[in-house]
Amino acid sequence: MDRNVYQSTDEPFYLDTGDNDDENKTTTPLPPESWDDGLSNAWTPEMIFRLSAISVLMLLTLLGNAVVIITIISCAELRKKRVNVFILNLALGDLMVCCVSMPAYKLIMAFSQWRLGTVVCKFAGYGVVVAVAFTTLLLTAMSIDRYQVRFYDVYSLFVVY
Repeated sequence: MDRNVYQSTDEPFYLDTGDNDDENKTTTPLPPESWDDGLSNAWTPEMIFRLSAISVLMLLTLLGNAVVIITIISCAELRKKRVNVFILNLALGDLMVCCVSMPAYKLIMAFSQWRLGTVVCKFAGYGVVVAVAFTTLLLTAMSIDRYQVRFYDVYSLFVVY
């Protein structure tokens, strides 16, 4: 594969005038101001609102999960319960989503394309997949744990010792 495919050139883009005749076909060069670099429609009021909303959600996620982590770590009796260990890990997973997925989404939304290079793109993609998979698998483990607690509590009422 040719590595020069994605390099930008200084050649102007041409506008097809719609003539289908090969001998009468004329092209008009577009002025450089009209070249679409991905930023022409990025800062609409809707986009500003969406970026602001994601920023507020990121801030609330950071604060809320930090409070949960500090509370569980600082209190010894909370660390002894299995549910609280799950909640602590879920807060860590949410922080991973907040620190990896949301900034990547904001960058793509703001610039309409990825501008941080291929290495950071691959690491960000990997981080997003790991964060979402971690959170999903943790929620599944919590559901299984809660099911087992419910099932064995109900089952123990009917068993004669």
